[in-house]
Amino acid sequence: MNAMMMCIFLCLLMTVSLTTAATTQMRWCTISNEESQKCVAMRTAFSSNSLSPEVVCVAGSDIPDCMQKVQDEQANLITLDGGDIHLAGKEFDLVPVIQEVYAQDTYYGIAVVKATSTDLRLSNLEGKNSCHTGVRRTAGWNIPVGFLLEQGYMTPTDCGDDITAVSQFFNQSCAPGAYSERNDPYGQNPQNLCGICTDPRCPPDSTELYQSYAGAFRCLAEGDGDVAFIKPATVIENTDGNGQDTWNRDLSSADFRILCPDGTQSTVDQAENCNLAKSPAHAIVTSPRTTDAQIQAFQDVLRQAVDLFGDDNNQNGFKMFDSTDFNGHDLLFKDSAQNLANLESGLTYRTYLGTYADTIDGLKMCPEGSLRWCTTSAVETQKCRDMSAAFKGEGWSPQISCYEEMSKGHCVDRVIAGDADVVTLDGGDLFEAGNDVAPIVGESYSSGGENPDASYFAVAVARKGTQFGMDELQDRKSCHTGIGKTSGWNVPVGHLIDNGHISVDDNCDIPKAVGEFFSAGSCAPGAKTDKYDPEGTNPNSLCSLCIGTGNNFCVRNANEPYYDYAGAFRCLAEQAGDVAFVKHTTVPDNTDGQGTEDWSRNLNSSHYELLCADNTRAPISEWLTCNLAKVPSHAVVTSNDKTTAQKQEIRDLLLEGQNLFGSDTGTGFKMFDSEAYGDTDLLFKDSTQMLVNVGQQDTTLEWLSEEYVKSLEAIECKTGGAIKTAQSSMVVVMIAFLIQMVWFGMLSRK
Repeated sequence: MNAMMMCIFLCLLMTVSLTTAATTQMRWCTISNEESQKCVAMRTAFSSNSLSPEVVCVAGSDIPDCMQKVQDEQANLITLDGGDIHLAGKEFDLVPVIQEVYAQDTYYGIAVVKATSTDLRLSNLEGKNSCHTGVRRTAGWNIPVGFLLEQGYMTPTDCGDDITAVSQFFNQSCAPGAYSERNDPYGQNPQNLCGICTDPRCPPDSTELYQSYAGAFRCLAEGDGDVAFIKPATVIENTDGNGQDTWNRDLSSADFRILCPDGTQSTVDQAENCNLAKSPAHAIVTSPRTTDAQIQAFQDVLRQAVDLFGDDNNQNGFKMFDSTDFNGHDLLFKDSAQNLANLESGLTYRTYLGTYADTIDGLKMCPEGSLRWCTTSAVETQKCRDMSAAFKGEGWSPQISCYEEMSKGHCVDRVIAGDADVVTLDGGDLFEAGNDVAPIVGESYSSGGENPDASYFAVAVARKGTQFGMDELQDRKSCHTGIGKTSGWNVPVGHLIDNGHISVDDNCDIPKAVGEFFSAGSCAPGAKTDKYDPEGTNPNSLCSLCIGTGNNFCVRNANEPYYDYAGAFRCLAEQAGDVAFVKHTTVPDNTDGQGTEDWSRNLNSSHYELLCADNTRAPISEWLTCNLAKVPSHAVVTSNDKTTAQKQEIRDLLLEGQNLFGSDTGTGFKMFDSEAYGDTDLLFKDSTQMLVNVGQQDTTLEWLSEEYVKSLEAIECKTGGAIKTAQSSMVVVMIAFLIQMVWFGMLSRK
């Protein structure tokens, strides 16, 4: 019995150690060098005062990257404003657990008019002149514009294109920052956005007299605007003797009214009951998988920290709510914060944000009945809008609108959820999406024949004269288009695993196995990035052949010269690698006079050979019989919930569209050419010759080839996933063993 009790104690100890290990650290994600410096100072201050859990600073490239790190549990916490809390909750499932507390509570976004404008209501502001604190500012833009869109008073022109919607709704506006590069990257924003500003450039700084809160109110007071979108304190600070400038010295609060959502007007002292939305305090968010015990530990240590470091005049060597020592502002926390307050367990982002969440939803609204195309970058969104304009100019329907997301994965989520309608996916993304989506049309990279094949072939290429085949690649140097990419990684790695050449350990650590197999070195762009190497354990050898400089070394984009098809072949042509994994057109596209870059200009296709799956070799031209897999081309997909008629409507629009805009020549819009946007493969691959009907291959599994599915199935487990499973399994085994021992003990007492 004593032995059994000892076993129980040890099992419980091991279980508790697994549960509490994560609470010994509080990993905070930072987004700048200045914030990282303040985080390190906070870590030192906590440690010096024996505060636990210890602070660990995790560097993120930007706020969405930090959200991803918190979701992936590489970090625990980050402080966000209301708009980012909405994004973190909707896209990353993060939850608020602690909020900041300020001397003055969070404010309301209000619409103010002159008391003489007795006929003005929120429902009839169209055609009036508007005064805003600045584009994308909370009270002056996000709240009122989102409210007007969400309520249907303002009509969206495109998904998330609130700037154009405002320009078409109001007659003239002063919206400082409307022409800044951030808000107008292509210099196309309408002139009426700054039509009543004091500076026609309407910069978002003090040179524009109508910028910020006081400026927007001045715009109304001086009669240039009919309505000003501000916060209640603005009226108080500039009326009834509180204003000391010429323009506000004689203003009376009684001369102004607030427009209420119920269609009435109210005096300015009734903002609590007459407002568009309440601006939420910044909040600290975490992963929904963070345990209650962890959250309690984080809340406790931050409460202790506020007692020690919350006062900006404290003598303890660190100021939580002051960033001046780090040459920044609002680092880790807002500088105006005075305290932190714990939030109730299980609080969702929508509940926390309240009516503010509705205004953010309004900002993302799409035109009713439009075909919402999901894009993943600002430049792709611009091409999407140009395609929409081109199609609209022909009178085609439905109208295309452009719904921007951060990644293909998020686009798939939006399509499945019904927030977007279509997105173009490669084979790997389509495999991940599964049968929740359905292919509509596929890209064809050849134009010959009446029914061009919407597929291509993944091939392995070596220099002629070398003496090895596909079964003899171990310890050689490899060139990949990018980690996780179809022809350059998924197919060849899957093939080598499936045929027993690459052995994977129990943790299913694919990058480690590939690195050990190609022991002489590789260039697999992206192999050491956070997304593909979250724990930093991928072998450095996976990037050892890459030639990108500085921060562009081994990145998964064109800044790494050995990235993608041409880059992987260049890696081989420049004799950095022994084998390149590309698609069947890569060598012809870059040899025999077809190459336009210096590295490819004099290359001859006869100097290269294909490595066949049966360990033989063949000329480059024999890719049809010597390849690793027939790979499905990229496909435009939609939700599988759509009706046959809805799918056909989308298909007809795209097939009709390519008849006019499918050529790469001419001066008009080009569906399959992204050169005008300074990028590649936007909306469609630039190598696309035409779109084809998927026919009977209208499901994910029917669209993907059998060989490709086998390759993906061989590598579908990810680094770290099996480890977590193993840890969970170990806990389960220990609990089962514990129950078994207790059962045996009970039996022994009978």
